[in-house]
Amino acid sequence: MGYVFSEMEIDAIGEISNICLGNSASALSKLLNQNIDITPPKVEIVEKSEFTSDVSTKKVFVKVNYVEGVMGCSILMLDEQDAKAIADLMMGSNGHGDFANMELSELHLSAVSEAMNQMMGSAATSMSIMLDRKTDISTPETKHMTNGQYIGYEFPKEDKLVKVSFDMKIGDIFSSPMVQIYPHNLGKAISDLFLMKKAREKA
Repeated sequence: MGYVFSEMEIDAIGEISNICLGNSASALSKLLNQNIDITPPKVEIVEKSEFTSDVSTKKVFVKVNYVEGVMGCSILMLDEQDAKAIADLMMGSNGHGDFANMELSELHLSAVSEAMNQMMGSAATSMSIMLDRKTDISTPETKHMTNGQYIGYEFPKEDKLVKVSFDMKIGDIFSSPMVQIYPHNLGKAISDLFLMKKAREKA
């Protein structure tokens, strides 16, 4: 039986995610030279087995290791076509054309990885401020895989996962559903530190 999150802890993860993702969007906006809007994130605790079986199409998974401040990794998951569109914009096209009918190549993955590196770097900086603790990440690893086995492989000991869902709209080009996954212990560490900081501020 894993740890059961309280509503307060889930709200804390949502609040942190909202700020971090907002700053990630600002970083990506500068990189792509497009307006980017992100919907408020929805936080759920999900069964790993159910989640992995629901992921049945090709996805791009971006794994970020937290190496200072908090320990563990999170995985950002986006649709293959949306990853292509972001890569397209990174490589100077309009998000619709040049690469739309191509298989996702190493060039695409490299471009997406760079975009996610900028996004997650900004998110880590925001998290440092929100947790009152220097937080740093390693360079993101980007994988292109079918189905959710990757999640199971990366989180072998987890029964439940923290799932943060949001939509990202890039200009008038496309709107993309995205999911960020945390293991239980990282979600708990982040919520604990944030709630402790809030308690200190009230004292």
